[in-house]
Amino acid sequence: MRIFVAYAISDDVKIQLHHLQQQLSPIYQNGRFKQPKNMHMTLRFVGEVNETQLASLIDEIDNIIDKHPVQQVILDQLGFFGKSAKKHSLWIGCHSQPPMEQLSNEITQCVIRCNIAVNDTPFVPHITLAQHGVFIGELPLFQPLKADLNRVCIYSSSRIEGELVYQPVKCWKLN
Repeated sequence: MRIFVAYAISDDVKIQLHHLQQQLSPIYQNGRFKQPKNMHMTLRFVGEVNETQLASLIDEIDNIIDKHPVQQVILDQLGFFGKSAKKHSLWIGCHSQPPMEQLSNEITQCVIRCNIAVNDTPFVPHITLAQHGVFIGELPLFQPLKADLNRVCIYSSSRIEGELVYQPVKCWKLN
C-alpha cells in the first residue's frame, strides 16, 4: 500500500481552492488540476508499506499526536516545484510555523522507528493545485485563504478505475 501522512483540508477551504484553480486554468494550460477531494497538505510522504508497517506507524503516531495543536494558517503564496516548464507542480502554501515543522519531524521519526526508508525531501507547507501544465503569463493576485488544520491523516494512494484516489486510513483530531 502506498501511503503518506498529511493535514486534512476542510471542505469549505477545498471549495475556495477550487475557485482559485478556475482562475488559474487560463494561465496553466493543459495542466492536470487536482480534484478538491484529493487536496491535502503533506507532512511526510512514506511510500510503499505492508500491513505490519502500517499498523506500527499508526501506533507510533498515536503516541505523539496528542501534544500537537490545531494550526491556523494563511494560504498566501503561489509557487511551483520542478525544473522543467512542462514538469512542475503548481501549489498554494503558507509560511512554515515551528509547530508544523516539529510535527513533520516527529512523523519522520515515527516512520524511521517502523523501519521504513525515508527520503530527504524537506517539509514545505503547500497544497498541490495542478501538475504537468504549461505556465503562461503571470501568477495572479488572489485573496489569501484562512485554514484551520485540525486533523492529521494517513492516506492511501491508489488508482480506482484509472482515477487517482486518496483515502484516509486513520485520522487524528488535533487539540
